[in-house]
Amino acid sequence: MSTRNVVLVFLALGLLVGFFITGPYLWRTVEGVDPSGFVLGSQAHAVADALFGPLPNGVGGLVVGLLALLLVAGGAFFLVRGAARRSVDSSRRSFLTGAASGAGAGVGALLLGGGAAALRTMTGLGQGGRGWANTTGAALRPEVPMTHPVLKAQWQGSRVQSYRRLGRTGATVSDICLGGGPISGEKGERIVRAALDRGVTYIDTAPDYSANGSEHAIGKVIAGRRDELFIATKFCTPIGHLPTEAPVSAYMEAIEASLGRLGTDRVDLIHIHSCDSVERLMSESCHEAFDRLKEQGKARFLGFSTHTPRLEEVANAAIDSGRFDVMMPAYHFGTWTDLSDIIARAKREQDMGVVAMKTLKGAKHRGLEDFEPYADAYSQAAFKWVLSNPDVACLVISFREMQHVDEYLFASGKPFERVDEAVLREYDRRIAGTYCAPHCDACAGSCPEDLPIADVLRYRMYAEDYGFEKEGVSRYAALAKSAAVCASCSAPCTGSCPLGLDIRDRMSGAHGVLSLS
Repeated sequence: MSTRNVVLVFLALGLLVGFFITGPYLWRTVEGVDPSGFVLGSQAHAVADALFGPLPNGVGGLVVGLLALLLVAGGAFFLVRGAARRSVDSSRRSFLTGAASGAGAGVGALLLGGGAAALRTMTGLGQGGRGWANTTGAALRPEVPMTHPVLKAQWQGSRVQSYRRLGRTGATVSDICLGGGPISGEKGERIVRAALDRGVTYIDTAPDYSANGSEHAIGKVIAGRRDELFIATKFCTPIGHLPTEAPVSAYMEAIEASLGRLGTDRVDLIHIHSCDSVERLMSESCHEAFDRLKEQGKARFLGFSTHTPRLEEVANAAIDSGRFDVMMPAYHFGTWTDLSDIIARAKREQDMGVVAMKTLKGAKHRGLEDFEPYADAYSQAAFKWVLSNPDVACLVISFREMQHVDEYLFASGKPFERVDEAVLREYDRRIAGTYCAPHCDACAGSCPEDLPIADVLRYRMYAEDYGFEKEGVSRYAALAKSAAVCASCSAPCTGSCPLGLDIRDRMSGAHGVLSLS
């Protein structure tokens, strides 16, 4: 093969590797996918970690993607150099010509591949338009608006107007509580401080909220006012939940680390975080760790949060056990009817404190076409419906912007009225066919691939509606199976959703949103 043809082959190879390997790996690394989500990613991350010290983010995918390009460039150098040397007579000229040709081919392949990778990463070319410029970049300036563009006059200065007893904990807490999921940095500190100054007394946080930035920011604000607050955190680490089989020491170390970030010697409540099975709920190691922490005065009460398809099973097991002081289920208008019965049973039989979460039912109200006349009232209507249940002690909602302190607290202590119900019903009409109630599970048994349908659709909601693209993509990547199979499946799940969702369509769309595979 002539030198010219060898050069062209490697330039083309560099372009293909950059576009189909390096580009997707670079994009998924930026999105925060764990190194285990890439071929040889964990090993590559370990090498980078050893060379450069502990790294705060996974770089395994980036390293593998760059190595693929470097291999092409290296191959171009050696093979083009050999072909060029064979085409000239003088040994010196042969060496110089071969080296120059090989270097040029290698650099060319590297530049072409790098350009293709950058093009795909930035624009999403070849991956459904999902690139930095219109996904991750957009997430930094969310296209789904979370607040009204103008702070409404009637909201300004809103304060907590009602406090309720949190079940058998005996604590009295604000009816609307601060969710610390998006809290971090100086902005987060300002939001927390404003919420507390307006009467919020319950703060919900976790090590994996904002990559432990939530606990750090909250810790800076609660110094000096710790005794007036009820603080809840979770049994987990900054990179995920503790597995059922984790040793007692791991559970205890997780809480010790939380105490350090929060700058306190105790938390009031520890939740088993996002509990999706009875096995994890009743983990012997977890319960032994809590008992030890309680004896040491580092924790007072035990709870659990759940919004999985097994919510009913998990919640009933928790009530039967008598071990839990608090439960935090996903609860909103239009939820399946048994949940209100479970909440009533928890209160009646165990005097459990009930904290509602996921109260905005997908939080799509600012992004719905023609819903603007209702959008201002939606959050207050949703909160008032939740709090109209006397068995609910309070609700937790993520405060993302300073304006949310005014908007959300405006609903505190107010009764649920017919106009509120009309707003909620209109919202349900608008989201029909798009929202998966994450505690129904009616479709699960119909999937021949045993896919966690509710989880996949929840991760899609994180990415599309919440602006949490990184979290949605990384959680989807961690699943044992992907929804890629849905596109060619015969769809026995059709008709199994009581809300009428086209499950195959939603799942195939979720795969397109959450994966570059």
